[in-house]
Amino acid sequence: MKSLKNSNKIWCIIFVILFIPLVIALNKVQKHYTDKNEDELQGDISFVSNRTDKSDELNKLIEEFEKIHPNVTVKLELIGDAEEILERKASLGDMADVTLVPSVIQGKEFYKYFLPIDDLGITKEKVYDYSSGVGTDGKLYTLTTSESWHGVIYNKDIFKELGITRLPTNQAEFLDVCNKIKSNGIVPVALNYKQSWIMGMWGDIIPYLYNINFEKGVLLNNEDILGNDSAIYKALNLARNIYSNGYCEEDPLNYEWRQCKEDILDGKIAMIIWNSDFIYQLEDLGMGRDSIGMFPLPDTNVINMTGDYKIAINKNTKYPEAAKEFLKYLFEEDRYVKAVNIMSNSKESERTKEVLNNLNEFNLPVKFQSDKLLNETDEDRKIYNKYYTLKNSVGLNYRFIQSYITSENPEKLREDMNSEWREQRDN
Repeated sequence: MKSLKNSNKIWCIIFVILFIPLVIALNKVQKHYTDKNEDELQGDISFVSNRTDKSDELNKLIEEFEKIHPNVTVKLELIGDAEEILERKASLGDMADVTLVPSVIQGKEFYKYFLPIDDLGITKEKVYDYSSGVGTDGKLYTLTTSESWHGVIYNKDIFKELGITRLPTNQAEFLDVCNKIKSNGIVPVALNYKQSWIMGMWGDIIPYLYNINFEKGVLLNNEDILGNDSAIYKALNLARNIYSNGYCEEDPLNYEWRQCKEDILDGKIAMIIWNSDFIYQLEDLGMGRDSIGMFPLPDTNVINMTGDYKIAINKNTKYPEAAKEFLKYLFEEDRYVKAVNIMSNSKESERTKEVLNNLNEFNLPVKFQSDKLLNETDEDRKIYNKYYTLKNSVGLNYRFIQSYITSENPEKLREDMNSEWREQRDN
C-alpha cells in the first residue's frame, strides 16, 4: 500500500514537471497572439470632412480613436467648397484614405474609386439610405453621413414680428412674403449664389421635389429639359425670381458662406433654402431652437428624405484595414453625427424619429430616396444613367445655374440648352 502511494506521488511529480513547460509555452503563444493583434492595425491615414466649423470636435474624435489604436495616425483635412475640391481630387487620384464622395461619382463607378465595406456589419435594417451606397455590382461602397430634407429654413421671430402667420405654399405667396420682408429692411432669402454646392442643389435635388420621377418624363416623352413643365425649369425659375426681384443678398458674387450664417444669426436675413441639417448648425452658433422653423418649398409635392455626403474608403489607400476600422468607428454609436451635430441615418435614433414625426404637419408624402433605389428596376436605372450622362454632357451643372439666374437673356440660355439636349438625346 505504501509502495502504491509512493508510486502515485512520483507520477504526480512527473505530470507537474511535464505540465509546467506546456503552460509556459501556451502563455508565450497567447502573449505573442495578443501583441500581434494589438500591433496589427497600423498606418498613417487621412480623413476629409466638409465641416470646417467642427475642427475641435473632429480632432477629439480622432484622438479617442488613436488611443484605442496607438499605431494608427489619422490626419484631418477640412475643406470649404467641398464639391469642387472633391471632384478635382477624384480626377487627380488624390482622394483621402477616408473620403467624402463627390456627387459626380455614381454607383456604377464606385468600384473604380472605393473599396467594398460589406464586412463592417452595417446593414439596410440598421440605417436609412443604405442602397445609395451599393454599386451596380451589389457591393456596399459608401455610407451616408446623415438624413435630411430640403426646404425653406426661416426665422420665426421675423415672421412673427411682421405678422406673417401663414406659411406660403405656392410661388406667388412665397414672393409676396419676400416682398413684405424686404419692405421692412430685411433680406428675404440667402441665395448663396457663390457656393457651388448650394447652386448644384437647384439642379440635383430640388427638381425631384416637384416630380420625384421627372427624368422618366424628360426621356420617355422626349420632353425638353427646360420645357415649361420641366421640374428643373420650375426650380431654376424660382431661384431666378428670387434674384431678379432683389430678394437675396446684395452682392451675390462676393457673398461668403460664413457671412451668410452671421447674417441669419443677426436677423439680417429671414430665410435660406437648404437642408434640414443646417438648423443644427444655427443652434451650435447660438440661435435659439424656438426661433428656427422650416417648411416645404412652394409648389412642391413631396418631402424627399435624402442622404447628405457619403463617406468611403479610397481604393488606393495603403492601409485599408486601418481606414475601414476608422470608418466603422465614425458610424458606431453615431460618433460622427454627434461630433458635427447632424441628423442620424440610424433607424434607431430617437431624434431622427422625432423629426420624421413632425413632418406630418405639412400633409405631404414623405419619401426616402433609399426606398426609391430599392424598388428601381433595371429599366429605371438605365433611364437614370442616360439622364445623368446627358445632363453632364450638356453642361447642366451649377455653373449653368449661376449663369441662368443672373443672365440678362435667360430665354436664350434656355433655348440653347434645350437645343443641345435634343441633339445629344437623339444621337
